[in-house]
Amino acid sequence: MRIKITQPIKDSINKLGNKTAKKSGLKVYCALLICAKRKNKQGFFDCPSDYFVKINNRYSKVFKQFLQDGIIEYHTNLQIDPEDIFRTKVTKNYSPDLGYCMKYKFLVDIEAGEEIEVDFKTNREYRWYSIIENSLNKLGYTSDIKRDSFGRRVHYSVMYDYKTELAGKGLYVIDSVCSQPRLLWLIMKKKGIIDPVYDNIFENDYDFYNHLVCELNLKDRQEAKDLFMFWINSSGYVPNYGINKLFPITSSFIKGLQSRFYKDSSAYLQRQEAKIWIDDLLENLPVNFALPIHDSLIIRREDFNEVLQYCKTKYPELRFSSKEL
Repeated sequence: MRIKITQPIKDSINKLGNKTAKKSGLKVYCALLICAKRKNKQGFFDCPSDYFVKINNRYSKVFKQFLQDGIIEYHTNLQIDPEDIFRTKVTKNYSPDLGYCMKYKFLVDIEAGEEIEVDFKTNREYRWYSIIENSLNKLGYTSDIKRDSFGRRVHYSVMYDYKTELAGKGLYVIDSVCSQPRLLWLIMKKKGIIDPVYDNIFENDYDFYNHLVCELNLKDRQEAKDLFMFWINSSGYVPNYGINKLFPITSSFIKGLQSRFYKDSSAYLQRQEAKIWIDDLLENLPVNFALPIHDSLIIRREDFNEVLQYCKTKYPELRFSSKEL
């Protein structure tokens, strides 16, 4: 990975100790640069601990040094005591319960400095990347594979018109039924947050979108899907406010995710989805051919039964459907 680095950052990394510690510090800095690509208007960006642990399990030591040297700062909340303003305190802004992590921002120029090469693991070194590359090459397509920093989704050229491009080639699609609504339910359930009406849909294996059509008098299933995406992704406006009244506790949970920046809930769900379909299912797939489409996998006819059973065994809490392209 090629990066630019200024003398103040070099000096901070040099304070970490021996050669191994400095090398780890440089990798953590690279990871910060990647996260900084998704900064908000104030310059703050998410730094999920589970990501940095994979870079180095002692990453917090690097963060502490960078904080001391004024390289980065973290986002804070001001907690005001209504009974005694002198007890007001500044706290770190993160919440494991609501599923959002610490935010940091750089206080130094990261665009200037000496350009260097850092030994940093890239997407190409993951098995999921080689599976996609191999699959595209076998189908006669170039392997221009990218992964975004917003929801950690994977993108490649043929995925945008795969229904026509890959039709009639002996391929099947295995996908998750009502993927994001179900993921939202599972996340809340894990945190002990129960919305009775929302919970009832999934406990009884009802179709979430069909339920919305009936309860809110919507035109069709597509309108229900669009409404859900507005509910999750918008800054407050939804075409049918009835969804907030139908699921009041779930609405409050979503507002908690959106409280810092309205797109946080969308990114959060997409990342949970990507962890399942890219970082787990695709990375550990029992076959060497597959193409991901967010919440689904395109596979060969001869691999269909094996992959479907693999998905069901790994994630019994999800519901899968399949069809031939």
